[in-house]
Amino acid sequence: FEPLVQSVFSARDMPKKTQNARKLRRFTVFRDDGGTVDTCILTGGSLEAPGAKVSPGVLSAISLKAQSEGPGHLLPTDVSGRRVALAKWIADAQNPLTVRSIVNRIWQYHFGRGLAVNSNNFGAKGGKPTHPDLLDYLSRRFLESNWSIKKLHRAIVLSDVYRRSVVPVDEQKLALVDPENSVLTHFRRRRLTAEEIRDSLLAVSGELVHADGGIPVFPEMNMEVALQPRMIQFSLAPAYQPSVRREERNRRTIYAYHCRGLADPFLELFNQPNPNESCELRDDASVTPQALTLLNSDFMTARAVAMSHAICCETQNTEEAIGSAFRRILGREATIAEVEQLEIFMQDTHENDERESKTKEPYPIEISRSLVEEFSGRRFEYREILPKFENYEADLGMHEVSKHCRSLADVCLLLMNTNEFLFVD
Repeated sequence: FEPLVQSVFSARDMPKKTQNARKLRRFTVFRDDGGTVDTCILTGGSLEAPGAKVSPGVLSAISLKAQSEGPGHLLPTDVSGRRVALAKWIADAQNPLTVRSIVNRIWQYHFGRGLAVNSNNFGAKGGKPTHPDLLDYLSRRFLESNWSIKKLHRAIVLSDVYRRSVVPVDEQKLALVDPENSVLTHFRRRRLTAEEIRDSLLAVSGELVHADGGIPVFPEMNMEVALQPRMIQFSLAPAYQPSVRREERNRRTIYAYHCRGLADPFLELFNQPNPNESCELRDDASVTPQALTLLNSDFMTARAVAMSHAICCETQNTEEAIGSAFRRILGREATIAEVEQLEIFMQDTHENDERESKTKEPYPIEISRSLVEEFSGRRFEYREILPKFENYEADLGMHEVSKHCRSLADVCLLLMNTNEFLFVD
C-alpha cells in the first residue's frame, strides 16, 4: 500500500496546492529566518484568493493605544513582542472592554442574564446594558480590588438585588410594565448548572474533595458511554477509565478532564456547553431524561447511599436520620408533617426491600474490540486492557448497607430531586 498522511502539516509559508493532499508528499524544508509572513484578507475565506495585506493590530474604536509610536491601534511589526503587546493591551486597566466583559459574565452567572444581554458582543449590534451605571460601578470596584473575582462574587451575593424574593410584589403590573424583569424588581429563579449540581451532590453526601490545583482527574461516568468505541483518525481511541481512588474522582468538577468527542452524559444532559465552542449563554432546557437521570442513574444512587451510610453512623433513630438528611440537603429543619410522611415511606420501603441480593456487576478489566481493515475489508479483533479497574475503589453499593440504610437512601434521593435543592430562589 502507498503510505498516507495521518497528521496535520502546516508550515509558515506552505504551498497552497498541498493543503488537501492525501498521499504522502515530500515538502521543502522551510528555514525560519526570523522574518514575518505577509497576512492577507482571504477573499471568501479561500487560501487560493489572498486579498489586501493587513497588519496585526487591536480595535481602533477604543482610544487605548497598543504602542506609543506610530498608529496606536497597530501592534509592533517585528516578530518578537507582538503577543506581549496584545496581552498588555487586553489586561490594561484603561481597557473598557476587558473589565466590563468579565463583570458582565459573572453577573450573568448569578442572575441567568447579564447586565448586557449579549455577553459575547459588546459592540453596536449587541444589546445595550440595562444598568450601565451599575456595570461601571462594579467594573471600578473590580479594578480597585486588584481584579479579585472572589471579592466580586461576594459583593454581588451580599447585594439587595440578589437577596430579593422570586415572587414579584405586583405580578399583574409587572407583566405590563416589565415582563422580562429587566429592571430586576425580583430575583430570576434559576436551576443550578451542571457543574453545580454534581458538586452540590458530592458536598451534601460528604464526598466532595476541596483540594486546590493539581492535574486533571477522571470522574466516573456511565459505563456504556465510557467504554463505547471512539474513532481517532483511522484507529480506535483508548477506553475512558475513571480515576482509581475516590478522593481523586470526587474532586470539584472544575478539575475534571474534558475528553474531546466524549462528553460526560450527566453533565451534558444538564446543558454543560461544548468545550470546543464559545458559549454566550447556557441553555436551561428542562427535559424528561433529566428527571429520569436524577432518579435512576448510578451516580445519584451512589451519592444517596454514601449520605445515608454517613447519617446512619451518626444517628440513633429514624426521626434523627430524617432531620439530618434535611439539614444536609435542604439546609433547614424538617417539619412535623414531613417527618411523619417520610417515616411511613421508610417503613414501606423497608418491608418491600429486595435489593440485598442484587449485587453490582464487577468492573471489567478488559474489553473486546473489533475493527474493519480499511482497504481489505477484513474484520479483526483485539482485547484492550483496562488497568485502572484492577484495583478500583468502587463507591458503596445498595447491597453493602442495611435495610434501614437503604430506606434512608431512598429518602436522600427523594430530597436530592426537589426543586428546593436544584434551584436558586
